[in-house]
Amino acid sequence: MRRGAEMRVVIDQDLCGTTGQCVLTLPGTFRQREPDGVAEVCVATVSQALHAAVRLAASQCPVAAIRVIESEAGDDERASADPAPSPAQAERHAAKDQRNPGGRFEGKVAVVTGAGAGIGKACALAIAREGGRVVVADIDGSAAVACTAQIAAEAGHALALAMDIADAQAVAALFETAERHFGGVDLLVNNASAMHLTPRDRPILDLDLAVWDQTMATNLRGTLLCCREAIPRMIARGGGAIVNMSSCQGLSGDTAQTSYAASKAAMNMLSTSLATQYGHAQIRCNAVAPGLIMTERLLAKLDECMQRHLSRHQLLQRVGRPEDVAALVAFLLSDDAAFITGQVLCIDGGMLAHVPTYADGGNSRAARPAGDTAEAAAAPRC
Repeated sequence: MRRGAEMRVVIDQDLCGTTGQCVLTLPGTFRQREPDGVAEVCVATVSQALHAAVRLAASQCPVAAIRVIESEAGDDERASADPAPSPAQAERHAAKDQRNPGGRFEGKVAVVTGAGAGIGKACALAIAREGGRVVVADIDGSAAVACTAQIAAEAGHALALAMDIADAQAVAALFETAERHFGGVDLLVNNASAMHLTPRDRPILDLDLAVWDQTMATNLRGTLLCCREAIPRMIARGGGAIVNMSSCQGLSGDTAQTSYAASKAAMNMLSTSLATQYGHAQIRCNAVAPGLIMTERLLAKLDECMQRHLSRHQLLQRVGRPEDVAALVAFLLSDDAAFITGQVLCIDGGMLAHVPTYADGGNSRAARPAGDTAEAAAAPRC
């Protein structure tokens, strides 16, 4: 901010307090509401000494209730949800504009659920890097804030929201916030999933029905809730694009993961139904089915032996990365995919593309890793 400029702060009382916490404390400036002590209202002029603290609070507010306005004599007011860029950030922004003027998502608003880490975070970053404004939603509020901070550091525009997509009221608040803050919704990535339940997701006879119910509530019902909130807003803006994050496990049987696989299979049909029902309104919907994508969460869960075992069944000799999925999602959301809808696209390195015997002798031309010697000796030969 230029020397002598004035900072004013607006607190949106309709948003503020929805999470029961606030990082901004300005004694004597705002009235306070009990019991959570968040600021209720109004516009206040903030002294120079508090500018940095207010900017930090605005960047970290999970519901974007804090809005900073800068003004100077003779200048029009301008509002921003993001902290003012540093000189280094301004340089990065200028360089970014030179590399990719406009971007495929310039002027678009995207909601990405489960965007605090892994594939969801990669999708949020990919959209923001091409000019989109992104609502980063995750049940882990601190992870959502960290993602938006990375987007802001790259001169992008985003806000973080801590919420659970299994909660219908929270989903409604998510899209109301997106509309209030950015003016509408054009793009939706339904990536949130109940991954914490997968260790308890067992074969049918051993399955705890509570795991089934909770998995469906998040993976399937939560996706439906987000679509129901997004569709009217997309129609109001002349159309939009939705990508639902499915899985290869929704396309083939497994010895466990019963609830997860069933929810993803149902998501595939939900995607084709949505595409069929709202194509006339210029809304496209596709599902993406990742295979072995090495996120931080998966890396912590799979030992080297299991990673080797799974990768043997891929046609490409590497594991997938979150950025691989994000590139496909960005394509499907963009106008480059304007004639693609109602599809389920695998991104699995070819894991589901071959005959079952591929890894056990059917791939005789491929050199086997040293650790596979015993496994290869026991495998049947063609």
